[in-house]
Amino acid sequence: AAVATDTLSLLSDHAHCELKAASSAQALIAKNTQRPELIAELLSIAQEELEHFGRVVRLIESRGGKLAPVSGNRYAGELLRRGALGESPHLLDRLIVAALIEARSLERFRLLADHLPDPELRALYSELLNSEASHRAFFLDAAQSYYPEQFESELERFAELEAEVISALPFAHLIHSGPPARTLSER
Repeated sequence: AAVATDTLSLLSDHAHCELKAASSAQALIAKNTQRPELIAELLSIAQEELEHFGRVVRLIESRGGKLAPVSGNRYAGELLRRGALGESPHLLDRLIVAALIEARSLERFRLLADHLPDPELRALYSELLNSEASHRAFFLDAAQSYYPEQFESELERFAELEAEVISALPFAHLIHSGPPARTLSER
């Protein structure tokens, strides 16, 4: 209900998330040229994320809005910054962070698809669910395939970091924000 009060802000943030996801996939390609099997899938993901970006921007414009200026994503930034403080390989960190970002997007998209009053937005978020799920699965599978000995412990470490990061974020009209404030009756 809170997000439905400012759908243009939500959509602008969503568009930027898609653009950043495409950029992240491209950065992983650039740093892993020796892994052609990784490159092929990342290229597909980057292209799909750019298609989603264009779709969301067109939707913003069709509603009389403009894409807002890019803003930092505290959720992703904190995961990357704090995750890098560990001793795991850079690629493993990036794959796990990408999987977590896709997992949270999937959760948020499901909530939006199920609860937004706007049928066009419900349809958009419903249609994007499979893509988010498939990207999440790819990143987890790749991390486990390349780093089978470290995968479980690093996934657990990042899950703990993520819980700390999310709980410290305020709730906002964003794809990745903190939890809504609890009312006194919910405590």
